Amino acid sequence: KEKKRFSPVFLNGLYAGLGAFFGLSLIGLLAQSVNQMLLIAPFGATAVLLFSAPESQFSKPWNVLVSYTLSTIIGFLILQFTNGQWFAIGVGFGIVILAMHIFKAIHPPAGANFLIVTQGHLSFYLLWPLLVGLLALIIIGIGVDKARKKIL
Repeated sequence: KEKKRFSPVFLNGLYAGLGAFFGLSLIGLLAQSVNQMLLIAPFGATAVLLFSAPESQFSKPWNVLVSYTLSTIIGFLILQFTNGQWFAIGVGFGIVILAMHIFKAIHPPAGANFLIVTQGHLSFYLLWPLLVGLLALIIIGIGVDKARKKIL
């Protein structure tokens, strides 16, 4: 009987770790080349989901792209049309969750992005680097998942 060298838990963790390394490193490299902020904290949580739980509904590309886009746009609208105080933030965050349900695009880390936009009073420029970073993570996530399934 042949003994396996590495456990599936170790190999899945290795793939997840390498995927996160390549995904966040690519975003960092892109950020450095264009001298823009592309690495944001919620991307860490997104990387955990994409690379450690690729089968989760929360990890589907639609959910990731749409939920971040919704939370960012709603955050900008809240800042544009309200005073940005606690009540407006609460209402806005509730709208983000409602919109995620309506669009069937729930991705929990995107909720944090709404708070980054509203608490940092960020401008609409955040949308393009956000999409670039998300596309990089999603593409690498799909590639890592395909490689993992082929080898494991």
